[in-house]
Amino acid sequence: MTSVLPPSVTASVATQEVSRRPRRVTMLHPWRGPAPDPVTDPEGARALQFATVRYVAGLFGAMVLLQRFTSVVLPEVSILVALVPAWLVWGMLRGLVVVDRTRLMLWMAAAGSAALVIPAQNRFVQHPIISVTAWGLMFAVWLPAVAVLKDRRRATYVMMLRHVAWIAVALAIGCLAFIGSQLVGVPYTDYLAEAVPAPLLLQEFVITYPIVYGSDLYRANAWIGLEPSFVSMQLGLGLIAAFLSGTRLRMLVLIGAGLVAATAGSGLAIMAVAFVVMLGYPVRNNLVRYLPLAVAGVVALVVTPFGQAILSRLTEAGEEQSSTSLRGILPYTYMWPRWVYDPMAVLLGRGPGSSQKVVADSGILGLLTPTPVKIFVEYGVIVGLIVAGCLLFAYVGGPSRSLSVTMLVSLWMLQPGTTAMIAVLPLFITTTWWAPRFEPVLESDSATFAAARGWVERAGRWRPGQTVSTWRLGRRVTRNPVRSKSPIDLRRSRS
Repeated sequence: MTSVLPPSVTASVATQEVSRRPRRVTMLHPWRGPAPDPVTDPEGARALQFATVRYVAGLFGAMVLLQRFTSVVLPEVSILVALVPAWLVWGMLRGLVVVDRTRLMLWMAAAGSAALVIPAQNRFVQHPIISVTAWGLMFAVWLPAVAVLKDRRRATYVMMLRHVAWIAVALAIGCLAFIGSQLVGVPYTDYLAEAVPAPLLLQEFVITYPIVYGSDLYRANAWIGLEPSFVSMQLGLGLIAAFLSGTRLRMLVLIGAGLVAATAGSGLAIMAVAFVVMLGYPVRNNLVRYLPLAVAGVVALVVTPFGQAILSRLTEAGEEQSSTSLRGILPYTYMWPRWVYDPMAVLLGRGPGSSQKVVADSGILGLLTPTPVKIFVEYGVIVGLIVAGCLLFAYVGGPSRSLSVTMLVSLWMLQPGTTAMIAVLPLFITTTWWAPRFEPVLESDSATFAAARGWVERAGRWRPGQTVSTWRLGRRVTRNPVRSKSPIDLRRSRS
């Protein structure tokens, strides 16, 4: 016969448990158990929230600062490949991160099937190209996808996006300083390469290049960027994060200016994809507020060299050696006959690392290997479908639909996002580690959308009965005001 504790004893046990919650989550005082209820344990929920935000945003900042550095053991591998798993272990020791069993099983299925097909490739495929290192690098990059954060509330996610936006502001300031120094007559100098020994920096990347052929003005990378395209992608994500988190208008303008200074199309492309996705949700009502600013920015850019360089990217797809063609057209036309020459290569693949080898031997400068090409050329149709399905699962269930779709387009169409940790890590930070989400997607609610809610918070005088449409940029419109005894705190997301 089981005994039932009286309510007073149960309450005292719960109070003791709450009292043991650490005020600051550290390795010596890790968070144990699931995420707390903000109603019954507000201090614990606040401590876990701040620790989670600092943890995720800190990794994004480390990615921006260390993107040019190489690992000590393998000079051709980024230091991020070793840093991210170590960061996850640190998060597990602090109790902020756990392993998702479903994703772990999917990762094991993808890695195991890709490994088991290698002997068959060596036996049945004509002229296979097999690199075990390439196989290990690919699945080491995607290993962090098995992690999930404990605190995945919308309020925590919005706070993280605000920190990401501030990091993007710092990067944008660096890009503007990069361009400004050249405009005042200081020639471009790679100060990071002069300060850091060459073996510690990645070498096989185009750090920067002139905005147009023959120009003395170089595209901005803030002296720390691996390539202008990666800097542009980080600024584009920062701009989307700033919009979703309801930051101030001047932050959006500053990040947009840095995005223009980078003069690369990757950030503008993912930003356009995100805004197109938002048009399908109630959040589209908030986009109208920025339409005059966007039109004015486009008109102002047309008369500048930066705007002309960016607009020229829109019509360069037909050129054979253009950046758009080297990313999204030429890789498929070039690899197709070198894949279908052998039916067994189509079924089983040519081997891990074969696509990079074929591209390197092509002699075409700047030719990239998109994610679909790498998966199906190297592992064939059978195993390739398994690997692709497992990787696509990392895009499902995030708090923001626009960011998840944006990362899907970026990694599968614009960037070589299979073995480059600098391209894959933003997916983990914005989508994978926050899935499955606790609440509806961020774009699904227009009245309490983060941007509108941020303006209301700064005003601090919202009353029941007033709609968000009666507010503009944090100023209260006085027509038909409805007052109550106390304001409602809108910072808590609705369940």
